[in-house]
Amino acid sequence: MEWITNVESLAEWIRSWGVLGIAGSILLNVVISVAGVLPSIFLSGANAVVYGLLGGFFVSLTGEVLGAAVAFLLYRYGLRKSKGLQRLEKWPWIHSINGSSRFRKGLAIVLLRMNPLIPSGVINLGAAVTTISFSDFLLATLLGKVPAMVFETFVGHDLVYLSENKFRLIISLLAGSLVFLLFWRRDKSRSQN
Repeated sequence: MEWITNVESLAEWIRSWGVLGIAGSILLNVVISVAGVLPSIFLSGANAVVYGLLGGFFVSLTGEVLGAAVAFLLYRYGLRKSKGLQRLEKWPWIHSINGSSRFRKGLAIVLLRMNPLIPSGVINLGAAVTTISFSDFLLATLLGKVPAMVFETFVGHDLVYLSENKFRLIISLLAGSLVFLLFWRRDKSRSQN
């Protein structure tokens, strides 16, 4: 129940900003993305409560993609300035990724974004140390974030309006659990091999 209270409180805060609430929500999402480890599901749920499912989805998606872009640029610029990028490029896994095709780099970002076990900050940092172009990173992030934002928007909204959306929430949670289990089993089987 505390989760619902947090979403409702955040929704009231966004609502109190009026029209500027959209910009405030997007900016908050940028801060969450740059921080790298904070979950955005509360904000996605609050956006759905304030702006409706479709509007909340687009506000959250815009904030997530913009936040990932800012984090990517900050990490890449900061690493270049500190000469850390040159040292990291020598690591075998980075060298391997850098040698792969543009399509494979983008596909990796899309799949990583869809994996609920990997924090966005890790993906942003990992991409920043590779040679993936900013535009390819942005497109892959957009494509990979869509399923996550759909899930977060529905779950956040339906938890607040539970009495009206019990069945849809159960379906969303079951689908999310299935994705989680698929990625978890895949990661577990890889670590055993």
